[in-house]
This record gives sequence, C-alpha cells and structure tokens, in this order.
Amino acid sequence: MSESFPPISCWLEHRVSYGETDAMGVVYYANYLHLFERGRSELIRNLGFSYAVVEERGIFLPVREATCRYAAPARYDDIIHIRTGLSGQSRASLSFVYEITSADRSRVLTRGSTQHAVVNAQGKPVRVPDWLAALFVQA
Repeated sequence: MSESFPPISCWLEHRVSYGETDAMGVVYYANYLHLFERGRSELIRNLGFSYAVVEERGIFLPVREATCRYAAPARYDDIIHIRTGLSGQSRASLSFVYEITSADRSRVLTRGSTQHAVVNAQGKPVRVPDWLAALFVQA
C-alpha cells in the first residue's frame, strides 16, 4: 500500500458479486470505475455529506478523466477494500485517488484516479463552493 496516500481518505469493504465478474471469474475491468465511485461516495458521506446533498445544492461532479492500473485480480466472493482519498483541488475541479486491496489490506490489487469538473445544474463549470472545499479540510 502507498504510504503517501492523502490524509483525507476512507476505507470501504466490499464483497465481489457474481455479476461483477467476467467469464474467467475475475472482476470485469470496467467495474473498477464503479468501485471507485462507491469509494468516492463513501468518502463524502464520511465527511458529513452525501452525493445527493451535494447535488441538491446544485453542484455536480462529472468525471473528466479516469485511470486504472491493474496489479492482481479480484475474484467472485472475495472481500476487497476500496481506499479513497482526495488528492487535489483546484479552482473548478477535484481529484481523487484509489487503491483496491485484498481482504487483509496487505496487497494492492488496483490503483486509480479520477478528476472531476465542478459544474452547476446547467453543466457550466463553477468554482468549488466554500462549503464543499471546507469538507475536505475538516478531517
């Protein structure tokens, strides 16, 4: 695991379902992006909000860029842990990093990142609101 993981982070335990796997019984590669989203939602929830509240306040976070590096497979019925951290914040974007590990958190299976634009309900880029920026400095 990365010792330099961002301090604002959280862990989410997940059991791999049959529907998340491919014909070889391993997690289908695109499903890792969904696992990243689950981790991101959990991080925001742990900081006192939910994605629903963020959107109710008129702020949306579409993904602008995503990366995923696979080191080892996760398989059906495995317990895995999704670690999510805020890695950056600019005027109108947020960036997150992810590590998906084995059940005992001793082995990294996947690493990734996402960058999100901060937009209003009309899809126009806006400055990160103070209330959202404050979430990420309180921890």
